[in-house]
Amino acid sequence: MPLVKGKKAKSKKGISSNIRREKHAHPEMPIKQAVAIAYSQARKAGAKLPKKKKTATKSKAKKKK
Repeated sequence: MPLVKGKKAKSKKGISSNIRREKHAHPEMPIKQAVAIAYSQARKAGAKLPKKKKTATKSKAKKKK
């Protein structure tokens, strides 16, 4: 089943529907990944959602002595 797109993807019902469809289509997929895909779809449709969290990366810069 394809994901809900357009105006419906912006609503809470549309987002939860997309999460359910992702988990049904790919049962081995982690739930966090399914949620990320559903939120991405909602953002593309124009929903006002919190921005993506940036991951912390280790600094590779050498410390000066």
